[in-house]
Amino acid sequence: MISNTSNRRYELDWLRILAILTVFLYHSSRFFNLGDWHVKNGNTFVWVEIWNVFATRWMMPLFFIISGASLFYAIGKSSGWSKFYVNKILRLMIPVLIASVTHSALQVYLERLTHGQFSGSFFSFLPEYFNGVYLGIGMSGNFAFHGMHLWYLLFLFVYSLLCYPLFIWLKGSGREILNRITSVFTMPGLIYIGFSIPLLIMKMLIPHAVLDVGNGGWGFLYYIWFLISGFMIVSSDRLQQHIMNQRWISLLLGVGLSATYLYLLFSQSRVVFPAGISDWIYVLLSFFSAWSWLFAILGFSMRFLAFDRPLLRSANEGVLPFFILHQTVLLCIGYFVMTWEINDALKWAIVFTSSFIAIITFYMLFVRKLELFRFLFGMKTTHPFFEIFRKRIALIILHVLFVGLIVFAVVNMGRTRSAMPLMYDSEKDILLSAESITAKSSTGVRVVNDAAASNGKAIEFFSGASQHAQSQPEVYVEMRFSAPTGRYIVWLRGKTDVNNGYTDSVWVQVDDQIGTQIRSARMGNWLDVHPAGVYGWAGDTDDPVAVLLKHTGDHTIRIQPRQTPHRIDQIWLSRSQHRIPNTVDPIK
Repeated sequence: MISNTSNRRYELDWLRILAILTVFLYHSSRFFNLGDWHVKNGNTFVWVEIWNVFATRWMMPLFFIISGASLFYAIGKSSGWSKFYVNKILRLMIPVLIASVTHSALQVYLERLTHGQFSGSFFSFLPEYFNGVYLGIGMSGNFAFHGMHLWYLLFLFVYSLLCYPLFIWLKGSGREILNRITSVFTMPGLIYIGFSIPLLIMKMLIPHAVLDVGNGGWGFLYYIWFLISGFMIVSSDRLQQHIMNQRWISLLLGVGLSATYLYLLFSQSRVVFPAGISDWIYVLLSFFSAWSWLFAILGFSMRFLAFDRPLLRSANEGVLPFFILHQTVLLCIGYFVMTWEINDALKWAIVFTSSFIAIITFYMLFVRKLELFRFLFGMKTTHPFFEIFRKRIALIILHVLFVGLIVFAVVNMGRTRSAMPLMYDSEKDILLSAESITAKSSTGVRVVNDAAASNGKAIEFFSGASQHAQSQPEVYVEMRFSAPTGRYIVWLRGKTDVNNGYTDSVWVQVDDQIGTQIRSARMGNWLDVHPAGVYGWAGDTDDPVAVLLKHTGDHTIRIQPRQTPHRIDQIWLSRSQHRIPNTVDPIK
């Protein structure tokens, strides 16, 4: 029987170490997957993208489950809300605050360099670092108040505070209710369904625009349930025993469901489901496969990792510093290695190995030994000086500083990206126009003669606008083209003759997005950057919009109007145009 006494749960310590090594492996592969990242290799690979999608189903949820389990034991030792709050500030938010004004700036700088959004030295970039709040790759704003990859610590801090009253109640007067809930989950088969139901309810009730905002492969709001789940799991010996007994079933389910999910996402011969149920099939496979892997990982760890070793304590202590350092070190080394003319597998091996050595060396020489570094990295300290940060006045200063930096960046928000020269590569890029149309609706769209268009003809949407992408639109155009796998930035050359900001945008879908209602890119909005009656380039205004082509060969792009009337001259899928072109001229 699994014990939930105050004895240390060694399997949680081992899981924490293995989880951070998985994140390190995952981020080391981000140079080579199809999606965008702060620094990218010239060549990208579908199989790396498949690994990334697979890992994100369970990787960050596992972190929050481990954190929720740890909170079950930590809350009993916290001696009240005030001490709990102060401990979380020092453990989680000090590293976020320090990172936001130090090495996060280096990450943003490297991204701006590699995406053509800045040129110059790191020190010349620093004055621009507080120009706007950084919210995502390619977006405007530089100040990474969340510490870039330390968003996990920020949300863990917020969710821990939000859940504190619930957890106190569940360990006290609500314990009987908690026992009943966990007992239900031990019924045959209900463990996978029961833990997925809250995610499904969130999916049904919360608007996509809110729920889909996230990182690590999930919307941020989903993580609060994984945190609560970790608390619930370790509260029940019976539930833990059930998870351990079901570990092989969970593993088989995880393999089968993940294989099906990845096949539907990436295979050209995948089954095409009716539009009304397609999205829900993906959602169900995603949720159930995630929980299957999570229960498999938890079950095997309870069975085989519940032991102590001399190395465990020191390794567990270094997990947080390793996590804080790992992405910055990977990007700094990868920035140089990705430019080398060597085999891509060798690039990865060099970055992975040298980064690991660099992180461990820095930790052993500085972070572990020096009290100041221990404090800055959220570790326990023995020097009495750092007790000052537990006092109210010090905490107030920390809060004011953090909020003040965010407010300053918001107030200082400006257009942090100027236009860049049009860089069309005829060998790698895809250029489409009215002549590329392979299918279109019989109403709402037509091809018109236009002397200002690149080849004398333009696509004109004049009716049938919809504020939501439609799975079976009444008005659309489709184009087929051949291209290698990869990430392509889409730019439209278009115009509207009506000086009204509600006439100039479209929905864009590619390949397996077609026939769905939510996996679409909003594009256009030329009037935000160009005057009426003039052709000009736009992504979503001057923001770049990217699509992923998951296989080499034939592809389909569908465009349906979000607003009308407007015309489209050229559709450009670029590998390197990270900012809006500095010209309104067409590509010759």
